[in-house]
Amino acid sequence: MSLNTTPTDCSGATPTVPSQRSAILGMLGRNTFWLWLDMGALRIGGLLAGFFLIRYFGPHDFGLYSTAMAVGFLVNALSDLGLTRYTARGVSANHREGPPILAVTYLSTAIFAALELVALVVALSRGNSAAAVVIAGLLVNNFEGSAILCSAMLNATLRAPRILPGSILSTLCLILFASLVILLHLPVLTFVLLSCGRSLLVFLVRLWQLRDLWPDAGAWSATRLRQTIRSAWPYFTYNITQVSYGRVSIVCFGLVASQAWVGIYSAAFVLSDIYPQWSYSASGAVLPLWTRLYEGSRIQELVETRESLLDVMVLISVPIGIGLSVFAPEICSFLGSRYVSSAPVLRIIAYRALLSVVDGLVGHGFLIAINQVRKRQRSQLIALVVLAVLTLVLGRWRGPQGVAIALFVADAILIAQYYGILSKLNLQIRSWFFVPVCAAGACMALVSLLLPASFGLATRVIAGLVAYAMVLFLLSGSRVVEVIRTVRHCVGGLAPTRAAEVTQ
Repeated sequence: MSLNTTPTDCSGATPTVPSQRSAILGMLGRNTFWLWLDMGALRIGGLLAGFFLIRYFGPHDFGLYSTAMAVGFLVNALSDLGLTRYTARGVSANHREGPPILAVTYLSTAIFAALELVALVVALSRGNSAAAVVIAGLLVNNFEGSAILCSAMLNATLRAPRILPGSILSTLCLILFASLVILLHLPVLTFVLLSCGRSLLVFLVRLWQLRDLWPDAGAWSATRLRQTIRSAWPYFTYNITQVSYGRVSIVCFGLVASQAWVGIYSAAFVLSDIYPQWSYSASGAVLPLWTRLYEGSRIQELVETRESLLDVMVLISVPIGIGLSVFAPEICSFLGSRYVSSAPVLRIIAYRALLSVVDGLVGHGFLIAINQVRKRQRSQLIALVVLAVLTLVLGRWRGPQGVAIALFVADAILIAQYYGILSKLNLQIRSWFFVPVCAAGACMALVSLLLPASFGLATRVIAGLVAYAMVLFLLSGSRVVEVIRTVRHCVGGLAPTRAAEVTQ
């Protein structure tokens, strides 16, 4: 089966991608840099605030908070109507799709916010604080999901630097609110209510940045609104499976275990998700570029950039996953003595440093760019069912560690399906580089584990990394050099010449 390379309608499309591979990687480097600041560097402050909040709340309250956020993510998948995923690709191909998407977003955000506010008032009036936390979580994710849609639109129109003001505001508010809650000994409900205001402010800031795409009278017509919703429908059903897959383990585990056990699992999940969140900047940055290559029938360049980026991400991800697993007890100790039970869970789900990154780059990035939304959705649906069933069974039998095993099995099934999809399209992933990288990772793990604890954490980490680098150069030195060249091209894009810049 061959890939359909017939481009879709690109009238009104945003600028094309340059022809040189180094220039493509340079453009990718610029976009990734700004998104990395958004998803990575600016979240360091939020991450530190999150650590202190986890310690302050304890497993029970943090379990309640995690459940509220997970349920909010699931409900937001319905209110989003698939528009965020549709924006990432649709506006990349044709910026005229922006105004009607924003019109539908205004309506869905307002309708769901009104319903959530009424439910919140009812829960508060009845003194049901647990229900109020969950409902407030719905409101947080409603505004936050709309803000994410706006950031996707900024990125799709190659205006990634404009994402930063909203991210800076969000980080500062998070640090401020977390500090107030801890210093004043406020309950989890207060923090979630404060988070509602933070998400709303970020949404409004990003709406103002998109004022050139605000809907006109034509975008508000019933016909245009229906057409936009219909166009986003494949992404709506895909969005439900995508969001559900990321949160179903927490929700299902809450059905068979106490909130304290949910908190133990969620703490390990948060730690395992730090690096994948940073790496998602690469998949977010490459999606509009890959979409333009696909729409221009430039399939060879599309595949070449995918292989180059996969090599880079795999080389970086394996030692991070090994480090999370080997040093899980030391990492979890930062959360306090109440989270000792999170260390065995983290040792299992540390693999997400690799599989989640591959899912982001191949699934969210490549498959969406080549318009294989339905096939990715089908793959996620199968993995989602497996994850839900195994979570209920293994979670009840083995607790948090059982849920971690269920997540690994589901992720492995998901990635295997991606390989099958790409093989049928004659776009196979070149996987031979994975073997020497994993072998080097095994040597890193052995060195780090065999060194006595008396050597100190820093010494064991450095010795493991040295072993990883030496084995990798020995087994696949030429490929490592190629990875370094790819990184150099991407970094070179941070100082673009005038000729290389892409203007609107």
